[in-house]
Amino acid sequence: MGVSLYPWTGGAGAPGAGADGEARMAHVTTTDGVRIYYEEHGAGEPVVLAYGIGGNAGMWQPNVAALAAGHRLILWEPRGHARSESPDDPTRVSFGHWVLDLHDLLGHLGLERAVVGGLSLGGGIATRFTLEHPHRVRALVVVDSSSAVGLPLSVDNLVMRARSIQVTLEGGMDAMAEFAIASNPNVSGRIKLDPSARKEVFAMYRMLTPIGYANALRALLQMDYITERLPEIAVPTLLVCGDEDPSLGPMRIMAGKVTHAEFVLLSPAGHFANRDQPEAFNRAVLEFLASLGA
Repeated sequence: MGVSLYPWTGGAGAPGAGADGEARMAHVTTTDGVRIYYEEHGAGEPVVLAYGIGGNAGMWQPNVAALAAGHRLILWEPRGHARSESPDDPTRVSFGHWVLDLHDLLGHLGLERAVVGGLSLGGGIATRFTLEHPHRVRALVVVDSSSAVGLPLSVDNLVMRARSIQVTLEGGMDAMAEFAIASNPNVSGRIKLDPSARKEVFAMYRMLTPIGYANALRALLQMDYITERLPEIAVPTLLVCGDEDPSLGPMRIMAGKVTHAEFVLLSPAGHFANRDQPEAFNRAVLEFLASLGA
């Protein structure tokens, strides 16, 4: 199971717990045979979220109590991440496979439609799911995500991600955590705003397997470019971004291409905006969900 980022262990009164005081945790097996971890909190209209590359469901901890108070909050981990299975074969990990993970999760839960979304990679998956299965999406929530915009990665980002694969496979996850702190502006920006987050970063990477993370990075490097398809998105869309996040520019491009998009800027916040400004983040998401009506 790895290291939990939750500061509670699921007893009575746990944030977002079910009526029995427990978060509901389980796995679903996809149609191509990969076990996917998910957990449920609260009850109501379903809101299904995934975190960024290398992340896990625990990274939503500052948001669970607020979002699950009036909604069925479903947090899931894409293949290659944390408590989900990590195929050794890199050809079984791609944005297409991650969209399949979400599709099969909704089917397993019996959800015809849901609010889908995520942060960074999670937002990229949800955006592609919305493009491929628009009838299954009630609304879309994208947080701090350049992959949702689908623009080519910069040369610096390509080099950093490729080097991350090497560090991960040769040195393991603690070495990768050290490298991310030193070289990844998404991670270094988080620690700049909250120096205590260094422990959070190590805990996050220690929940990963080297092959799972390496294959997820390979998939990111082979990302499909969907920018010109963004105007196809017709559902209500919330875009949330930190004012110090490197994905701010791409997120503004997405705001200009999605017809029914609302853009919320959080400050000061970086790539982990839900953790940098949890109260403002929760307020923005809850106001958006309330605006959807019945």
